[in-house]
Order: sequence, then structure tokens, then C-alpha cells
Amino acid sequence: MVNSVVTGSASGIGKAVCEQLEAQGDRVVGIDIRDAEINADLSTTEGRQKAIDETIELTGGAVDRLVLAAGLGGQVTDGPLLLSVNYFGTVDLLDGLCDAMKGRSGASAIVVSSNSSQFGSDADYDNPIVHALLDHDEAKARELIDPSDGGMGYMMSKHAIVRTIRRRATQWGSDGIRLNAIVPGMTDTPLFQGVLKNPEMAQLVDTLPSPLGRVATPEEIAKVIAFMLSDAASYIHGSVVWADGGMDAVIRPDKF
Repeated sequence: MVNSVVTGSASGIGKAVCEQLEAQGDRVVGIDIRDAEINADLSTTEGRQKAIDETIELTGGAVDRLVLAAGLGGQVTDGPLLLSVNYFGTVDLLDGLCDAMKGRSGASAIVVSSNSSQFGSDADYDNPIVHALLDHDEAKARELIDPSDGGMGYMMSKHAIVRTIRRRATQWGSDGIRLNAIVPGMTDTPLFQGVLKNPEMAQLVDTLPSPLGRVATPEEIAKVIAFMLSDAASYIHGSVVWADGGMDAVIRPDKF
């Protein structure tokens, strides 16, 4: 039996991933703040540890596939909360479940980022908030960000998470675990619908190029994730896979 663990399992991309993995026969343990097999608040240290402990208990300490999809959108006007959920709620579970994946044949982990992670890319690399995130200093990161700037919290957290998984590629590879990130574009999820209800953010969305002329469905992104987790992607490691309908190619045609 393949044990798969998915955060953000109650809705959006996380829910679609659960359905995809269950359809192929995996035993899936879902984690979310509510309506999941494991209910945990990933904005807190205690909630993250609860999620880790209960996951290990339910899987017998054996995790084959890990998908970290839980997160808040930029329309949430609480910068510190966004950093805590999107970054630390991802990295703490990633590191906390690493030992449960070691020695498992075909072990693979996927972190869900966002194409927003590169919208201000040149500045983001030296942003002090990003450095605090990469140093895993939650208190400092929360102190540095504007308390009401959810958009900044979203971009910084999603940018830093990609750099974090790439920095772990050597160690995780030597442990026999493939670790990658997926970067979705606009996807028809409750998070995206929340963005559209925010007048300022909806106006920004209207300015973004969409070469395919539509948003993605959660199921489309879930299929890419399922592929990345599978043995068919056995040599993809430390990579960032873009699934944004070509938006990044239009915005940054000469950068990749």
C-alpha cells in the first residue's frame, strides 16, 4: 500500500490531488484546518507538530508521497499569518516528515508554489523578509512584513519556498527522496475566487497575460502533480515545474 499525505486536502488543488491519488489506489491522509482526516492549524508551531505526529501515527511512520498544498491567498490581509501558513506550515511539515520517507522506494515530495513567486523576482532575491524565511526565523519574518500586506506575504512565502526545496535537493536526493516544486498559475479554486472578490486584486488579475485564454482547473494541476510523484518522473529532482498556461513565458520571455 502506498501512503500519500496531502496538506490543504479539503479544497482546491489539494482536494483534487487527494481524489487523483485515491483513484490510482493510494491510501491518502489529508491534512487541513477542518474537514480532513487530520485537522490542524498550520499557522502555529503546535498545529504543525500535531499534523506531523498524527501523520506518523496514521501511516505507521511510512510516507511514500507528500504533497504540500495548504496555503492562504494574497487577499487575506494579514501578512504575518500568510508567512506562517504558507512558508513555515510547509517547511516544518516537509522537514518533520522527511525521516518517514527515507528508505521508501520511489519516495517523492511536491511543494505547491505559485507563479506569483517571480512577479518581483529581481528584488525578491535580496528581500530581507525572504532572507528571514530562508533562515527559518519566523519571529523576524513576521516582524519585518507589513501586517496588512497579504499580497507581499503571498509572493514572499511562495518565492522562498521554491528556494528552500532547491537548497534541500542534495540532502534529500542522498536520502533517496525526490523533492520538487510545482508553480501553478491562475487556477479555479476557492483561493482564486477569493482573490477575484477583492477589487484591487481582481483588477491586477485582469492585467495578467493568459496565452491559453483561460484559468486552469484543479484537476489539471493535480494530474501534473501525480505525474511528478510517479516513477515516470524518476529523474526529476530539485526542479520547478511551471503549469501556468504560458503566463511566465510572456512576462519573462528571456528568464527561466
